[in-house]
Amino acid sequence: MTSAAQIRLAVLGAGLVGARHAEHVHQHLETTLSWIVDPNPETRLIAERTGSNWAPSLRDVPAGSCDAAIVATPNSDHLPSGLQCAERGWPCLIEKPIADTQANAKALISAFQEAGLPLLIGHHRRYHPFVPEAQGLLQSGKIGTPVFASILWAVRKPDSYFAASQWRKGASGGPLMINFIHEADLLLSLFGPVEELQAMTSNAVREEPVEDTAAVNIRFKSGMLATIILTDASLSPWSFEGASGENPTIAETGISSWRIGGTQGSFDFPSLNVWKDAEGGQGDWSKPLTMDQIPMSKIAPLEAQLSHFAALVRGDTDSPLVSGRDGLAALELVEAVLNAAKPSQTIRPGNRNTSKVSAHI
Repeated sequence: MTSAAQIRLAVLGAGLVGARHAEHVHQHLETTLSWIVDPNPETRLIAERTGSNWAPSLRDVPAGSCDAAIVATPNSDHLPSGLQCAERGWPCLIEKPIADTQANAKALISAFQEAGLPLLIGHHRRYHPFVPEAQGLLQSGKIGTPVFASILWAVRKPDSYFAASQWRKGASGGPLMINFIHEADLLLSLFGPVEELQAMTSNAVREEPVEDTAAVNIRFKSGMLATIILTDASLSPWSFEGASGENPTIAETGISSWRIGGTQGSFDFPSLNVWKDAEGGQGDWSKPLTMDQIPMSKIAPLEAQLSHFAALVRGDTDSPLVSGRDGLAALELVEAVLNAAKPSQTIRPGNRNTSKVSAHI
């Protein structure tokens, strides 16, 4: 039975991520799942299983029947759905990316600011305990001055993934907008602002309008460099989800996908295996290294994110862990990568009349 203290939530969009949100809301002690909103009639089964209501459109949901909403619809719908929620006075947890364009993201932020409503962006990786631990390693000087990061995200999404939703073959359905957006938020939270970047994409595997593979080079304002390879067309053990086991649809490998190096040590992430000079000195290539693993407890990040959202809705905190501005910054980085990857930014051997390949953000 629903208690008076429970927050009544609507989940908008019941696809892969939305269905997981719905299950967490249903099971969480502080929330109750009031509505599933999705035009697909098959999602009515989720409502029936969880004892909630189902509607094909938000227009069919009485404004007073919910306290807040989780928006997990396709990227292009985040703005219209978010605005409708703001008009109803509902705080929102909006899945990443915050919107499909920077202009729409800014419109969302303004709408929630003007309404005085909490807005939380669904970059759920921030809730893992190994994220603040990594921030501590970088900021404390324990590995010296950060020099580089090497990041690999490589999975093979099944054909059924694309067949189920045609929008995943369109401009906002590639690994840059859907998957790199996660890496972008972590890159900014760990390493700070970006100075410039270079990028290249390919659609050679599936030959769809959107990329299936991308390579990115980033220079941060601190001077450190990062290289990122990501693809949703390669079978491999290297992905953040595989390393952390956070996503039940992606097989856990336990193999870290990030390597971070400093002048006095390095570590992989998210495993947090830290390599230092075995004798405790400065160290160099002639001296042996020692490795220590920082133990971390595993959590369900979507559940932790939901608890934080509930605290925002109740007013127990007014500081979202990932604000609308944070979501906008991650989107800006992804859009900069997409712009840098355009053919006009590519140098071809033998052709000296080419444009500058870096994009400043």
